Amino acid sequence: MCFRSNVFWLRKFVFTENVRYYAGIYQKNPQLKPATATIETIKAKLTDTNTPTSEEWKNIRLDILNERRFNNTNVDSVVLGLCPNLRIGKSYVSFLHQQGLQTNLAIVGKLLRLYRLKEDKISEEDEAEIWRMYTELREQNAILDANTCEHAINALTLTQHWKHCLELLEMIKITGTPDSSSYNCIASKAFQTGDAAMGWQMLQEMCENKRIPNDDSFLAWLEYSRSQEGQIFSTNLERMLQFTNDHAVFLSKRIGNELLQLPKDLGVSAAVTRVTDNGKCSHCKGNLSSIVVSKDMFQKMKDTFLEAVLINREIFNRTTPEELNRFQTFLKKTVPYDVVIDGLNVAFSSGNQKNPTVYAQQVAAVVRHYVRQKKRVLVIGRRHMDKWRSKEMKYIRENSFLFLTEDLSQDDPFLLYAALESGPKTDFFSRDLMRKHSFMLGEELGGVFKRWQQEHQYSLLSIMPDGRVIIRAPFKYELYAHKSSANRWHVPLVEHGNRIPKIEKQNDWLCMSIER
Repeated sequence: MCFRSNVFWLRKFVFTENVRYYAGIYQKNPQLKPATATIETIKAKLTDTNTPTSEEWKNIRLDILNERRFNNTNVDSVVLGLCPNLRIGKSYVSFLHQQGLQTNLAIVGKLLRLYRLKEDKISEEDEAEIWRMYTELREQNAILDANTCEHAINALTLTQHWKHCLELLEMIKITGTPDSSSYNCIASKAFQTGDAAMGWQMLQEMCENKRIPNDDSFLAWLEYSRSQEGQIFSTNLERMLQFTNDHAVFLSKRIGNELLQLPKDLGVSAAVTRVTDNGKCSHCKGNLSSIVVSKDMFQKMKDTFLEAVLINREIFNRTTPEELNRFQTFLKKTVPYDVVIDGLNVAFSSGNQKNPTVYAQQVAAVVRHYVRQKKRVLVIGRRHMDKWRSKEMKYIRENSFLFLTEDLSQDDPFLLYAALESGPKTDFFSRDLMRKHSFMLGEELGGVFKRWQQEHQYSLLSIMPDGRVIIRAPFKYELYAHKSSANRWHVPLVEHGNRIPKIEKQNDWLCMSIER
């Protein structure tokens, strides 16, 4: 039966799901992921098979209903969420219609999203179907829930009606923050249709909301730039690269390959290169720019961090005013330090199934490493470390400053507080990524925090049998794409640009000459 003839069922929605729960919820929230092989087995089968028959669909539906967490309300959304492409998704919707089963908002949303996975190019008929389904949704609902909005954006941005997505974006903001996919779909479509201002507005907004641009947005911008006349390509490419620097975004190897294949007449020459730990490029023999956090910016970051920690965000909500006062009094008497060490982080660096003597030995080894360099050391620990009775703990007490928090307190705020209070030259020792602390500082100061963190954070790699410690030192050069001379850019590449990598030197770089 033709899918077009089945569209009338859109008028018979049963709006039973008014929360953010849909077929792929286990992909967004790993804690809800089914703990059985059934879901993965069905997903693999649908990926590797031809379109299932009605009998096969019936069995698949029953298999999922046998899972405790699924019922007649959400089973069809789950099945549709497992469909790998539009063809199979349409087949399941046709099966539901044949069985006289009602469909709901979640199903329509999932079907719309599958248009982005269509195996061939979107046709005029596909565009008409998307628009028809969307208008049906809007006739039935003045306001759509966030999930349905996100699904609709993925589909509408395949059509000439894409600017309706801006209204959907505002609907999402009523209850939350749009996801990366929504922003990227709109940005990509804006660039494809020549609306550069709208595309950059979306990229800016998504980064301000801690969402990550993906390859499609940047590829669309490069394609748009190539279509412009004159020498505008170089300017547009530098705008993109500077954007990634400003917002601490990495480009992927896929983008890197596109940059390597640019024709010479565009004024761009790119080569694969490696960068040494000392910041030297193996291709051009030049040096990357050093990290620069000015004294003024450091002070502003420090003041904002302390205000956010102590007042606005209450990061110290698991401690007491008395403990905080004790810590502040301790700092006034003992600052400055050369390095602040997260004691438990070091102690548990090789696992937490060892005895206290081993934990103390590891902390003492790191303290000894810095004491031999005549460094002034502070160790942040917890009360239960008092029970680690050993000569190593005696060494730590006699050769460093030691502050033990209550066992339920958080370590990171104390560590960062001490390091910032001690001054811009102080290092800190921890494996933690500190992402939540960067986030709470906002867009501008969050970037300053990341650069300060990159320059000053050390961590333990291993301890040798003779007691020597192998330490991961920070990469003290610009970590993101940047211009290091008049027309020379160095661009780090990661495997997947839409994921947040660790703040450390990347292995793969491009050395680019961009003529203006």
